[in-house]
Amino acid sequence: MKFYLVQHGEAVPEEIDPYRPLSPKGKDNVIKMATFLKEVNVKPAEIWHSTKTRAKQTAEILSNKLKPVAGLKQREGLAPNDPPEKILEELIARGEDLMIVSHLPFLQKLASLLVFGSSDKSLIGFKKGSIVCLERKDNGWEICFFLTSDLLR
Repeated sequence: MKFYLVQHGEAVPEEIDPYRPLSPKGKDNVIKMATFLKEVNVKPAEIWHSTKTRAKQTAEILSNKLKPVAGLKQREGLAPNDPPEKILEELIARGEDLMIVSHLPFLQKLASLLVFGSSDKSLIGFKKGSIVCLERKDNGWEICFFLTSDLLR
């Protein structure tokens, strides 16, 4: 089973729009990422996203390209400062690949929790519109790949 952890694309500043939707550059970068992921046959069964506009928009772009069979699901517990421990048991019980579109520091903590067993350690240097793929193996979780939109230009 694989987890794809995605940091939302670049958003407009809060002074311009307090809902912080994706910026034009953010949308373009997420579209590039989604197109690449489709080309390399990434197929999550479902995509979860936080309640924030920028995460929802990022997830919608990814969903339009990747066509997850269980679709999109807005989830509580995926906000920037939510503790990843609250959803850990539910995640580990899954049998299908899952993509989570969220924020920092939540994604950093979740990746560290899965790989190290502690959310206090730092593992991945996420950037806006980046993705890390973690795969469950017999002896725990390992990183399959980490990709930033900068690499897709």
